[in-house]
Amino acid sequence: MENPTLEQEISAIEQKLAEKKAELNKEEVHTVVKEQIQEKAPEYQPSISPMPVTDGSQNQALPATPPPTANVPAYLSDELKNKVQELVNIAFTQSIADAVKAATKLNNPALIDAFHDILVDQLYNTLVERGKLKKM
Repeated sequence: MENPTLEQEISAIEQKLAEKKAELNKEEVHTVVKEQIQEKAPEYQPSISPMPVTDGSQNQALPATPPPTANVPAYLSDELKNKVQELVNIAFTQSIADAVKAATKLNNPALIDAFHDILVDQLYNTLVERGKLKKM
């Protein structure tokens, strides 16, 4: 068999890079957000696996800012649901760091966990919408 040309090798490398990029998924977004939260709240340890929380549709693109209400885990009280929504709004309108600061002041690990999961969901959908990730 003939040795591949430089163009064929470049093409193969590009293909592998495209495959690696396509492998980016919600789990990796989950990890990156966890790291950002832990920078501001080192004591934070997320639940073992992220909760499956979605926007309720398969193809709906989300805006760059969160919708009026994100889908918050049903096990949270109405008060905590409202607080999670406030934190998500802070993350999208100010910064994740500001939202984490606000969350840690509340000293509620369940709230921070729910915030983390909802934020991952919203960021993932935003990255898909912007073409930075492919929906898996």
